[in-house]
Amino acid sequence: MILFTRLRNFCMPYLFGFLVLACAIVLPHGANSSTQDVAGIPAEDLQAASEQFALAEYGEIIYRKNPHAPQQVYIIGQSHRSALTGQGGPDLVKVQAEIYRIGEWLILENNVEMLLPEGFFQKTAKGKVSSMETARETMRLDNQTLKDRLSDPIRFVNADLLLKANYNIPFGQVENEQLYRDISRLLHQARQEKDFSVLSELNLLQDERTAVMLQNIPDIVEEAYRTGQIGNRKAMFTIGLAHIGAIINNLQRGSLRGSAQPDPTDGEASELSLKLLDQGYGVTVIIPRTLAENQRTLRLAGLKTD
Repeated sequence: MILFTRLRNFCMPYLFGFLVLACAIVLPHGANSSTQDVAGIPAEDLQAASEQFALAEYGEIIYRKNPHAPQQVYIIGQSHRSALTGQGGPDLVKVQAEIYRIGEWLILENNVEMLLPEGFFQKTAKGKVSSMETARETMRLDNQTLKDRLSDPIRFVNADLLLKANYNIPFGQVENEQLYRDISRLLHQARQEKDFSVLSELNLLQDERTAVMLQNIPDIVEEAYRTGQIGNRKAMFTIGLAHIGAIINNLQRGSLRGSAQPDPTDGEASELSLKLLDQGYGVTVIIPRTLAENQRTLRLAGLKTD
């Protein structure tokens, strides 16, 4: 039984006090805007990349690096139910449907063979080879059926689970379970005891969690390739939108600043080289269309400042 906990990202760096917790994760309504110049990426480069993206109806590319490398990671920003209330925002199902369509296209057209979901802890059985031919024979979901499946009020279903079920794609775990549990504990403390003094610690742990997940990706993909679970080094990584800004900053810098343990000699965090880039991976960051056109959501996630 695959375990997906509902705790997800928190927009700690972007809000103050308890509003950080109250507003995190849940999608707000907002005026439409473009992700032009998002995260400092030149608008012309993003436009050229998006024009080549066959699913422009469902998502927008906001960052690319080494797009012609044979091994690729596609990072898809997403929204989740509130970590505090368990409730989803008004556009949650729509966003999940867009993520499903993006993932479906990556599997069928770009031969992506592995899914790395945030918050996944069950080990994938080794020795099983993912068959893309079998996946292509799977009956595809029409839009209404997809919406109905994602709206199930009884059984928790999201885009990741549906992609695995319908396309026989293996999961890989990039989460550090201890970090995840520590964040869950502090969030529970803040919620139950109304103790918002833990926000600073939560902030630091979330930064560390983001860095660890990013750093774990190539090891997980390479191991799956070595053991025959996948036939090429192409994977998609689904993670909450609140992490995307930090991920892009790390990719632009080529290192993980402040994510390592402090150097005992100077008390300052050292920088770690980014494994994805060291090993020649290309990276594409995609935001579902509904999120890309929501100005308030982009600002809460730190992806837009104007």
